[in-house]
Amino acid sequence: MLNCDPCADTDPDYIADLASLRALLICTKRELGLNLSRIPVADGWMQVELDQDMQTGLGRITSLTLHGTQGAADIDAGQALALMLEWLSVEQGAAADLLVSRILNSRDRIADMVPARLAAPQTEPDFLTAEQALIFGHWMHPCPKALTGMSDAEERAITPDWHGQLRLHALSVRADLVDGTDPDVIRELSGMDLDAGPGRVILPAHPLTWDRAKQQPQIAAMLENGDIRDLGPVGDAWWATSSVRTLWQQDSQWQVKVSLPVTITNSQRVNKRHELLAGVAMSARIGKLMSRFGPLRLIGDPHWLTLRLSGQRESGLEVILRDNPWQGGKVMQVAGLVAEPLPGQKSLLAQVMQGHKPAAWFDAYLACAVAPLLRMYDATGITVEAHQQNALLDLSHGLPRRCDIRDNQGFYVAHDMADAELRAIPQLVYPRPEAEDALAYTLIVNQVFGVIHRMALDDLLPEACALDQLAAHLGKLAHLPGHGGTLALRWLTEASLPAKGNMLTQLGGTDELLIPGERAPMIRVPNPLPQHIAAKVLADVA
Repeated sequence: MLNCDPCADTDPDYIADLASLRALLICTKRELGLNLSRIPVADGWMQVELDQDMQTGLGRITSLTLHGTQGAADIDAGQALALMLEWLSVEQGAAADLLVSRILNSRDRIADMVPARLAAPQTEPDFLTAEQALIFGHWMHPCPKALTGMSDAEERAITPDWHGQLRLHALSVRADLVDGTDPDVIRELSGMDLDAGPGRVILPAHPLTWDRAKQQPQIAAMLENGDIRDLGPVGDAWWATSSVRTLWQQDSQWQVKVSLPVTITNSQRVNKRHELLAGVAMSARIGKLMSRFGPLRLIGDPHWLTLRLSGQRESGLEVILRDNPWQGGKVMQVAGLVAEPLPGQKSLLAQVMQGHKPAAWFDAYLACAVAPLLRMYDATGITVEAHQQNALLDLSHGLPRRCDIRDNQGFYVAHDMADAELRAIPQLVYPRPEAEDALAYTLIVNQVFGVIHRMALDDLLPEACALDQLAAHLGKLAHLPGHGGTLALRWLTEASLPAKGNMLTQLGGTDELLIPGERAPMIRVPNPLPQHIAAKVLADVA
């Protein structure tokens, strides 16, 4: 039997092929309904066998068999990946061309990264380790490490995949050409306490963003006539976090989130004008929400600055200042915790759970990651995109004791509970069904199921036991008096849950940010919770 566990081999091509195959199989099974036991390929069919039938994700691949005219033969992950790409091209036609190229790009990036990561022993689990842990990318995306828009040298210098660091450029700009909240707050960034000159302000710029931006005719002309002066790189280096474009310094009170002319997974990473406005509006309200609903902290994006260009809503030089409560230590994003580890290493989740009873750890996690968000929604009508990359757990005392949620792209306010100020901001206020679908997918399907899946793969807690605990936790929340309680009960009883169609987005060939409402296609996935709900729970909330 072919052993397809990445820990069995340290060959970069093997690891990249297997990681890419797993991601593609997960998506085709969930979104296209592919039967992994009998995948039609040229002159026969391919069979994928797994070590366990999982409800929250894909088990480990134990064998790959090609059944053809000459009988059955074992194949390796690279051969299986090639057959899957051929199948995708046949099934989807021209719509698959771009996706196939992006899958190969993602696969090659993984193969490039692996040797360097294997050669550098993993550091102690902490904030930055988790931010740099996504070697295999989004666990339910067909091209999880696809990235276009920067050279190999730029990628190695400025991405978290290569432990990238960078210094920001300081631009001296005519004050009347800059929009934003408070230009003076920029002086609090490392190296930006500069004299911009009379009637001018300092605008920070990511070096890659600035390299591309100054080639635009309008900006080139502004450089030529002195409206913009490039003062060069200043201050201390910033670490790139998992999103690539959000930058962190240990001792800074601010993080910096920039527009980046790079396409990662589903979209080019641009700070849209409505996101800038939403960040400010929600930051003003965050303080009133804290401590009301349990161990939850929402991270504010209270300031922004950008160059104003004639005829353009965004210039590409948008900069958001995000609060930075993390000085390192063991506040770690869930995506990094549940990421597939390199051969011979344990996942970060296995490392931080060591010495704790898994069931107790998971209960503590649910108490800070799930309950406060449902209570907040019940009382205020506010939900957030609580997916793995946006959620960070405070593990400084061992068990999770608080969950932090970041990213101003991820606020949803139920229309019937929004005031006029919030309704005036595009793509912030939504009908309840849309807000609830966003929370169901990001919190339950993406985040909590991701934790359950990793615990099961690492033999920490069986999937069935974790689902029992989740069902019991939601059963208690079903007693909430408003929409939050109703939503918890729906998660417990409905046959399916909403999920994001990452493969369908790729097959559509559309940047996610260009889809109306910036909402990628949604699918429905089987809900495992109804079969784990105790009869007593239903009786209690009936």
